[in-house]
Amino acid sequence: MTSPLSLTGGKNGLKSMIVLSALALSPLALADKGDQYSLNINISGTLVANGSCTFNQGGTLNVDFGPVTLKSVGNNTVQLEGNYQRPLTSDFTCSGDTAGLLQMRFTSTSGSYQTYNGTQVLKTNKGIIAIQLLVNGAAQSMGQWFNVDQANAPSLQAQLVQISTSNSSNVASGDTFSASGTLTMAFN
Repeated sequence: MTSPLSLTGGKNGLKSMIVLSALALSPLALADKGDQYSLNINISGTLVANGSCTFNQGGTLNVDFGPVTLKSVGNNTVQLEGNYQRPLTSDFTCSGDTAGLLQMRFTSTSGSYQTYNGTQVLKTNKGIIAIQLLVNGAAQSMGQWFNVDQANAPSLQAQLVQISTSNSSNVASGDTFSASGTLTMAFN
């Protein structure tokens, strides 16, 4: 077997060397110098936020609606008479790194809610009335976060609403009603 690129043989040998030379340079001339490679890098760590907010009055708030009138309108049915709305003191002070979305939420201690006009309201221990949260005069569903402007604290109010006309609990004059919940503020 003879090699086609033999160096012995005058002019033919020179041609073979030239061809050999061109073949040896060919892979280098065709290399793509613009190849790009990517590498995914995951970085993990711990964020530390030192911002905090506190309610100025602190502790437990009691909201007294005073005497509430339920007028009898038929066979064991009643109707709430009057407008029973009371302010909820919610002034707060924030300090530290307070950048971010500040929100509040009012949740039922018992976890019991009732739907009234499309919003969740706080049930009382009497099945006729419930407490609706108003934020700047607008109904807000209990248990759901709402945005708060740190520079302009919202006006919060509790309003009695009637959720049933049936006096199935046999509410009588002089009875008391109660409900409890928690107002929470957080950076979400």
